[in-house]
Amino acid sequence: MSVFGCEGVHGSCPVKPCSMSATAFIKRIYEDALMTLEKALVLRTCANNMADHCGLVWPATGAVECKHWQSTRKHENGLVGLLWGAGTSAFLSMHADARWIVCEVALADMIGLEESGMVKFPRAEVVHVGDKSSASHFISTHQADCASLPAPVVANIVLPMADHVVSHEVFDVALISRADNSGGLLPAATPQSLQTATYGGTLSGENNSRLIAGYGSTETAGNNSDLIAGYGSTGTAGSDSSLVAGYGSTQTAGGESALTAGYGSTQTARGGSDLTAGYGSTGTAGSDSSLTAGYGSTQTSGGDSSLTAGYGSTQTAREGSNLTAGYGSTGTAGSDSSLIAGYGSTQTSGEDSSLTAGYGSTQTAQEGSNLTAGYGSTGTAGSDSSLIAGYGSTQTSGGDSSLTAGYGSTQTAQEGSNLTSGYGSTGTAGADSSLIAGYGSTQTSGSDSALTAGYGSTQTAQQGSTLTSGYGSTGTAGADSSLIAGYGSTQTSGSDSSLTAGYGSTQTAREGSNLTSGYGSTGTAGADSSLIAGYGSTQTSGSDSALTAGYGSTQTAQQGSNLTAGYGSTGTAGADSSLIAGYGSTQTSGADSAMTAGYGSTQTAQEGSNLTAGYGSTGTAGADSSLIAGYGSTQTSGSDSSLTAGYGSTQTAQEGSNLTAGYGSTGTAGSDSSLIAGYGSTQTSGADSTMTAGYGSTQTAQGDSNLTAGYGSTGTAGADSSLIAGYGSTQTSGSDSSLTAGYGSTQTARQGSELTAGYGSTQTAGADSNLTSGYGSTGTAGHQSFIAAGYGSTQTAGHKSILTAGYGSTQTARDGSDLIAGYGSTGTAGSGSSLIAGYGSTQTASYRSMLTAGYGSTQTARELSDLVAGYGSTSTAGSNSSLIAGYGSTQTAGFKSILTAGYGSTQTAQERSDLVTGYGSTSTAGYSSSLIAGYGSTQTAGYEST
Repeated sequence: MSVFGCEGVHGSCPVKPCSMSATAFIKRIYEDALMTLEKALVLRTCANNMADHCGLVWPATGAVECKHWQSTRKHENGLVGLLWGAGTSAFLSMHADARWIVCEVALADMIGLEESGMVKFPRAEVVHVGDKSSASHFISTHQADCASLPAPVVANIVLPMADHVVSHEVFDVALISRADNSGGLLPAATPQSLQTATYGGTLSGENNSRLIAGYGSTETAGNNSDLIAGYGSTGTAGSDSSLVAGYGSTQTAGGESALTAGYGSTQTARGGSDLTAGYGSTGTAGSDSSLTAGYGSTQTSGGDSSLTAGYGSTQTAREGSNLTAGYGSTGTAGSDSSLIAGYGSTQTSGEDSSLTAGYGSTQTAQEGSNLTAGYGSTGTAGSDSSLIAGYGSTQTSGGDSSLTAGYGSTQTAQEGSNLTSGYGSTGTAGADSSLIAGYGSTQTSGSDSALTAGYGSTQTAQQGSTLTSGYGSTGTAGADSSLIAGYGSTQTSGSDSSLTAGYGSTQTAREGSNLTSGYGSTGTAGADSSLIAGYGSTQTSGSDSALTAGYGSTQTAQQGSNLTAGYGSTGTAGADSSLIAGYGSTQTSGADSAMTAGYGSTQTAQEGSNLTAGYGSTGTAGADSSLIAGYGSTQTSGSDSSLTAGYGSTQTAQEGSNLTAGYGSTGTAGSDSSLIAGYGSTQTSGADSTMTAGYGSTQTAQGDSNLTAGYGSTGTAGADSSLIAGYGSTQTSGSDSSLTAGYGSTQTARQGSELTAGYGSTQTAGADSNLTSGYGSTGTAGHQSFIAAGYGSTQTAGHKSILTAGYGSTQTARDGSDLIAGYGSTGTAGSGSSLIAGYGSTQTASYRSMLTAGYGSTQTARELSDLVAGYGSTSTAGSNSSLIAGYGSTQTAGFKSILTAGYGSTQTAQERSDLVTGYGSTSTAGYSSSLIAGYGSTQTAGYEST
């Protein structure tokens, strides 16, 4: 079954058009009235289910529209039918159950096809559905209504000789209706030629021409031409042309041309051209051109051109060009160019160019260019350039350039450049540059540069530079520089620089610098510097510097410095300095300094200093100092100092000092001092002091002192003192003192004293004293005293006394006394006394007495007495007495007595007596007596006896 309607993409039935019948020409008489009504009836057929061969189901009444309409003179992509039911029957179904449809179509929607009477339209209104007879009668009735309009002024019909029998290829509703009314008889007709006009029309046609015009129209045609126009129109055509125009139109065409225009249009074309335009349009075409435009358009083209435009558009093209634009567009093209634009666009190109733009775009290109842009874009290109942009973009380029941009972008480039950017980007490039950016980016470069950026980035570079950055980055580079950064970074460099940064970083460098940093870092460098940092770092350097830092670090350096730090570190350096630190460290130095620190350390130094510290350390140094510390240490020094400490130590020194301490130590020194301590020690000294201590020791000294102590010791010294102590000792001295003690000792001395004690000893001395004691001893002396004691001794002396005792002895003397005792002895003397006793002895003397006893003896004397006794003796004397006894003797005398006894003797005398006995004797005398006895004797005398 053959039907016509919404033709598919596969084309239509290839039936050749035939010569039109006379009846088909006659119905054209009514078309002038149709022009006034602006609507006509079209006949078509469908299957019994109202479907055409493309599957479109037509309604029994109401509107129908082709969803895939294309304004071409082909059957596909549109609805088709016979205008007023007259023309070729090749596309009508003659099946008995076929449905015959009459629809009403606006003339402005019609496109004439090559087949006789066939028209194509996008939409229609179904007004009748029936069989062939009812449909023909419906159309004929409405033709009669049109015929009742005023008759035309001119009706000149000249038909060529032809067979008047209706062929199977020709269909005319008038013949069908007449046959129904007259029993099937056909009227005689001799179709020759046709010219039809309403009143006031002027028609002039050559052989085989068909001219139909509304009132007041003028039509002139060559051979075999077909002209149809509404009222007030002017049509002029060469041979073999077809002109269709609404009222008030002007059409002028060369041979073999086809012009179709709405009312008020002007079309002018050379031979072989095809022009279609809506009402109020102006089309001017060279030979073999195709122009299609909506209403109010203006199209001008050279030969072999194809122009398509929406309503209100202006298109101007030289030969061989192809222009397509939406409504309200303006296109101007050189020869052999292709322009495609949406509505409201403006396109201007030189020859051999290709421009494509969305609605509202502006494109301007020299010869050999290729521009593609979305709606609202602006593109300007030099010769041989390629521009591609999304909607709302602006592109401007010199020759031999390639620009690609997303919507809303702005790109400007000199010759030989290549720019690519996402939407909302701005790119400006010098000659021979390459720019690539994500959406919202801004790129500006000199010649021979390469810029690559993520969305939202800003890059600015002088000639010969290469910049690469992630989204949201900012890069600014001098000539011949290389910048690479992650998203959100900011990079600024002078010429010949290389910058690399992670996302969110900021880098600023003068010429010849090299910066590398992780994300979130900040780097600022002078000329010829090298900076490397982990993420979140901050680096600032003068020229000729090298900075390396882990993430989260801060480094600041003047020219010629070298800084290296772990993550979270802070380094600040003067010129020509070297700083190395672990993570979390803080380093600050003057010029010509070298600092090395473990993680979490803090180092501060003036010029010319060298600091080294373990993690968690704190070092502060004056000029030309050297500090070395373990982790967790704190070091503070003046200039020209040298400090060395183990972990957890604290060292503080003025200029010219040298401090060395184990871990956990504390050292504080005045100028020109030397302190050495084991771990956990505390050392404090004035100027020009030397201190040495074992671990856990505490040393405190004024200027010019020398302290040495074992672990766990405590030493406190005045100026010009020397203290030496074993572990666990406590030493306290005034100035000009010398203290030496074993471990666990306690020594306390005033100025000018010299104390020496074994371990576990206790010594206390006044000024200018000398105390020496064994371990476990206790010595106490006034000024200018001398004490020497064995271990476990207790010595107490007034000033200017001399005490000497064996171990376990106890000696107590007032000033000016001299005591000597063996071990386990006890000596007590007044001032100016001299006591000598063996071990285990007990001596007690008043001032200016002299006592001498063997071991285990007991001597007691008042002032100015002289007692001598062997071991195990007991002597008791008043003042000014002299007692001499062998061992095991017992002597008791009043003042000014003289007693002499052998061993085992017992002598008792009152004052002023003189007793002499052998061993084992017993003598008892009153005062002023004199007794002499051999051994084993017993003498008893009153006073003044002999």
